[in-house]
Amino acid sequence: MELNLSIRNMGVIGAGGAGFPAHVKIENNCDIVIANGAECEPLLCNDKYTIAEEADKVIDGLESVMQFVKAKKGFVAVKKQYQTITSILEKVISSKKNISLYLLDDFYPIGDEFLLVKEVAKKNIPPGGLPLDVGCLVNNVETLKNVSEAKSGVPVTEKALTCTGELDNPAVVIAPIGMSIGNIIQLCKPKIKDFAVILGGPMMGTVVYNMDEPITKTTSGLIVLPRTHPIVISKSMKIEHIIRQSKSACCQCTYCTELCPRYLLGHELYPHKIMRQINLGLDIPFEIIKNAFLCSECGLCEIFACPMGLSPRIINKEIKLRLTANGYKPYFEKENFSTRENMFSRKIPTSSIKNRLRVSDYDDYNKHIKNILKPQAKIVEILLNQHIGKAAEAIVKKGDQVNKGDLIADIPGDSFGARLHASITGEVIYLDELRIIIKKNEG
Repeated sequence: MELNLSIRNMGVIGAGGAGFPAHVKIENNCDIVIANGAECEPLLCNDKYTIAEEADKVIDGLESVMQFVKAKKGFVAVKKQYQTITSILEKVISSKKNISLYLLDDFYPIGDEFLLVKEVAKKNIPPGGLPLDVGCLVNNVETLKNVSEAKSGVPVTEKALTCTGELDNPAVVIAPIGMSIGNIIQLCKPKIKDFAVILGGPMMGTVVYNMDEPITKTTSGLIVLPRTHPIVISKSMKIEHIIRQSKSACCQCTYCTELCPRYLLGHELYPHKIMRQINLGLDIPFEIIKNAFLCSECGLCEIFACPMGLSPRIINKEIKLRLTANGYKPYFEKENFSTRENMFSRKIPTSSIKNRLRVSDYDDYNKHIKNILKPQAKIVEILLNQHIGKAAEAIVKKGDQVNKGDLIADIPGDSFGARLHASITGEVIYLDELRIIIKKNEG
C-alpha cells in the first residue's frame, strides 16, 4: 500500500501541536526532510523519550517519508546538550548515507519550523509560506514514529506527553487518546489542592480548569501550577483587559520587535507598531495590522522582551481570530526579503526563559525520562475534531462494542481531515457531533 494511504488510514497527524494530517503533508516532492526533535518548549521531554525508546521507528519513518517525497537528504535535529539521545541516534543512522544528525544550540524557539529550516537547511521560508516553498518538509519525531507504525497497520491510539509541575510523581505519560486530564494528573500525585493546569508548554500553552477535558493526538504537556503562579495569572487575563493595558502602557521601546524571531528572519512583522495601531481597532486590515498573521505566537515578546509586562502575542492572536472570522485572507510578498544582520546574536537561551517563567524548579529531565507511566483508562472521550481540517464523522453508534484500534470515525467525503480509532476496548456509551465516549468493559 502507498505510504500516504497507510498514513491516512491509520489516522496519523502532526503530533508536535498543529495536528496537520500527515498524509496530506507528503503529497508534494521536496529535497530535504527534517525530523524535528528540538522540543523547544521548556519542561517538555516526551520527544526526547520517543527518540530514546523508539529511535529505530523514528528513523524508519523518516526514511519512508524521504523515499515517498523523493528527498535527497534527511536530518534529525536535536539539541546537542542531550548526549544520551544523540548517542542513540548516531548509532541508528551510522549506516544511513543520506541521513545526518544536526545538533542544535539550546535557544528558544528553535523548534519553530521557520527557524529550524533556516538553521538546518540554511534556507529562509518566505513570509506566510511553508517549508515546501524552499524544498523542505518538517515532521515531529513522534509523527515519524507513528508513520513507521502505520506501515504495519498500527493506528494512532496513544499520545506521549509530559506531566510536570507541582507533583510528587512527574513523568512522561503514554496515555490512551481521550483519557481525562484529571485522571492523568492524579496518577502523578499533585502536591497542592488549589491548582490550574497548563495544556501544552509554559510559553504557548493554555490554562484549563476542567479536569474532565480529554487529551488528544496533539497534547504535548500537562503542567500543574498554583493558581497564583504568574503564568496562570497571565494566561487567564481577559482580552479586554489586555487591550486596555496595551493601549495605556506600551512605551514603544521596540524590544518586542527587536527580539521577534520572525522579524529577525526578515519578515515584515513589527509587534511594537501593531501595539501602537490597536488604538484604531483590531479589525482594520491596514498593512501593519495584517502582518499579525506572520506571528508564530512563540511568546518571546511577552515573557522576555516587554519591560511593561504586555503581550503583543495575545494581541496578534486576537487580530488573527477577528480578521479570519470576517473572512479576511492576507497575502504576503514572498520575494525580496532577507535575514536581518543581527539575527544570530539574539538567540535567547532556554535557561533564561525558564528563569523568567519561574519554572526552573520543575525542570528535571533525567527524572521525567526515567519515570514512564502507561495508564489504563476506564473511559475515554475521543473528540471528533482534534486536527486541522474538517471534523471526523462517527461510523459507530451507541451500544456498539469496539476493540482498541478499531476505526470509529472517518474523514467525511473527500475533505481535508483525519481518521480516529478506539483507544480502548469497550462499549460506545455516548456520541454526538463533537465526541465519542467509550467505556471499558467490566471484568
